[in-house]
Amino acid sequence: MLKRFTLLVLFMLGVAACTNTGNKSTDSNAAQRLLPNITNYTVTSVDTALDAAFTTAGGAALAGGQVQVTAAIAKANQMLQCLQDRGAAAANFYTENSVSGDSVIPKVGAVLVLNQTRITQEFLNCVLGGQDQNFSSQAVVEPCANSGSFVYQGDDISYVYVASDPALCAIFEQHFTSIKQNNAD
Repeated sequence: MLKRFTLLVLFMLGVAACTNTGNKSTDSNAAQRLLPNITNYTVTSVDTALDAAFTTAGGAALAGGQVQVTAAIAKANQMLQCLQDRGAAAANFYTENSVSGDSVIPKVGAVLVLNQTRITQEFLNCVLGGQDQNFSSQAVVEPCANSGSFVYQGDDISYVYVASDPALCAIFEQHFTSIKQNNAD
């Protein structure tokens, strides 16, 4: 009896996981739409960098005869891609185009946005495979980071950012503060 019940629950979870939620990375409240657009910075999707890292790590594991590691890496990459495609997660790297002030090193940073509502909706589906990047560094680099969360159009949103300079962190924070303020109206 317990075995049948367990199989029934697993079957129901599988069916529920395969339902199409309609979530896309282009929706108005997708995580991708909440990433900051900053002038004078080159933006690179973390997706590009992660794909390269997963490909490299997977190739190295396969070359070393570690098929299980290769499979785990491929599954992690597939799941992350699924969450990105459904607008549940998005991340960008930011690199200053031209160095400003007395600095010789461009400011760099990264932002991660998670739509927690969509992660809850899509997690099981994505796990099951549903798919439809002479100077002392301390003298010039002042790392900073922060995180937060807010409700956006009924969805719970979390964000994390890190940068090599507090000025870039201030830009990231201003972006999310603006979203929170505009959403409160």
